[in-house]
Amino acid sequence: DIGVTGVQTCALPISHVRCVVVAFVMSLAAGCSGTPSETSRAVSAAVRIEAEGCQSRPSVGGGSFVTSDLVLTVAHVVAGSTDIDVILSDGKEADGHVVAIDREKDLAVLKVETTGSPLPRGFVRPGSSGIFVVWRDDDPVAQRFTARSFVDINASNIDHDGPGLRRGYQIEADVAKGDSGSVLVHDGRAVAVVFARSTSASQRAWATDIGEANQLINSAGDDPVPTGDCAKG
Repeated sequence: DIGVTGVQTCALPISHVRCVVVAFVMSLAAGCSGTPSETSRAVSAAVRIEAEGCQSRPSVGGGSFVTSDLVLTVAHVVAGSTDIDVILSDGKEADGHVVAIDREKDLAVLKVETTGSPLPRGFVRPGSSGIFVVWRDDDPVAQRFTARSFVDINASNIDHDGPGLRRGYQIEADVAKGDSGSVLVHDGRAVAVVFARSTSASQRAWATDIGEANQLINSAGDDPVPTGDCAKG
């Protein structure tokens, strides 16, 4: 098991960005591993999430459509929210609400009042690379990651009052604020969800395996569910 310590879960209130835990990303200048069609598919499925209710500015994160109207993201971005705005890669905005949440494994599913281009689900082998989509200057950008290992991750839950054991990946990439919830894509399929980065080692982060989200996605209904208190840290 890997105990994730030295993980950044800050809440820095800068304009329209909340520094929750963030992903590692590598710029396209370093070379994206996806084919043009794979990159296009990843971008089409990706969304930016702005959740209000926990502080004066929205909590910001990423996510991707996993069905035509369901978006997968992380719980700590939307926990305690009173209003959620989902921005699609083409710039359109739609309302969203939480229909399933797992505060232990830091996962959430949103139902969005529009339809998107969903990603099928799959897996990535350690040593393989892929892409995920982040927002830079309000534009979606495909970035690169490399899966270094598949491990048991013994991180705390989003309330920091108990364990949140999950299967997932240690990944290598660069770092940017506000990327929590970005979905890793390999071979055109959603494989994991970024939730944390290291504060002691550069180019190291962790992503929850998509298999941990399958039950949550499959059980999601149409009606909003309580999201509980705002995430701590």
